[in-house]
Amino acid sequence: MDPVLFKAAEAGNIGPFESYQTCSLNQLLTPDENTILHVHLSNQSSEPEATDFVDKLLERCPPLLFQANKRGETPLHLAARYGHSNMVKVLIDSAKALPADPESGITKAKMMLRMTNGERDTALHEAARNSRSHVVEILTKEDPEFSYPANVHGETPLYIAAYIDDYSWGQEREKVIDEILTNCISVDYGGPNGRTALHAAIEVGDHETARKLLEKEKTLTKTTDENGWSPLHYAAYYLILPNRIVEVLLECDASAAYIAETEKKRTALHIAAIRGLVDVMKEIVSRCPDCCELVDNRGWNALHYAVASKDSKVFKECMEIPELARLHTEKNDKGNTPFHLIAALSQSWGSVILNDSYGLTKWQIYGLNKRKLRVNDIFEGDFAGMQVINPL
Repeated sequence: MDPVLFKAAEAGNIGPFESYQTCSLNQLLTPDENTILHVHLSNQSSEPEATDFVDKLLERCPPLLFQANKRGETPLHLAARYGHSNMVKVLIDSAKALPADPESGITKAKMMLRMTNGERDTALHEAARNSRSHVVEILTKEDPEFSYPANVHGETPLYIAAYIDDYSWGQEREKVIDEILTNCISVDYGGPNGRTALHAAIEVGDHETARKLLEKEKTLTKTTDENGWSPLHYAAYYLILPNRIVEVLLECDASAAYIAETEKKRTALHIAAIRGLVDVMKEIVSRCPDCCELVDNRGWNALHYAVASKDSKVFKECMEIPELARLHTEKNDKGNTPFHLIAALSQSWGSVILNDSYGLTKWQIYGLNKRKLRVNDIFEGDFAGMQVINPL
């Protein structure tokens, strides 16, 4: 593309293009095969107030509307990415003026809205990724019945919006999520590796979005990723600071506490225990006390996992929770109680066993494992046959 024409396209100056035949305007390309319309849309630093340049270009050369660059991006992709809502309206209105596809009956406007780039992103993907709420509102209201599918990375627009953890977007991000949930008749919640938008919201610690998603689709609490992790597993792993997400999830569906992952069979309670998140454990136990009975594929219960956190404070706090304290005599597949693991994992915990019995008798603490080893045997260094594996 001639530098003079490139600069004219950037500036929105129609003059230099008036001498060109209308049929050749779409042949003016950059090395990336950007048309003059691509160049104009991608070089507007703010929302353009005037749309005259785009109106005149499309009037003279309608094919520019659907022409993609090397990355498969149409002008609508760029207008959505940069948040040029006025331009988005112009592009859609121009497409509406064209006849519908005779075979499918789909209007040109909907065809354009559903077009994907090289990574199978639609314009809605672009708008969601960049938190362009006004654009998202326009796009979803124009084609509410379309369920925007995942791109090559497995991301749907809703997942992308939920996963944004840059809160500098503030209300814009929230509005994007609201517009999709409100306007789309059939919402696709999917994300990569079997995750959903609910997994994403939990990972970034957004309990408000989690609540909105569950109000729309309650079954998301049972949807697990490819490793069998439910949204509650994610909450048990990621929530370092106090947060209402666990409460929100269990209020919606308490049975989520009983979901075990695919391979190691750990529940969210196990994950919270090894992460040392006692507040999360308390919330789960208070709503689903019998989930404490669940063990992983090696017979480890939640108290075993609290020991594996290697934090004596976590173990002490767990022993103050009656439902968890009762697990102190429960043995894993090798016959080891949580106290056996304490002796094996940390010499410094020996004082916990010897000096603080938690009101338990020595027999209760010093039961034998399958190798006929007492806790004291292990603490003193007799590890014969004792194999302790960190659950994570």
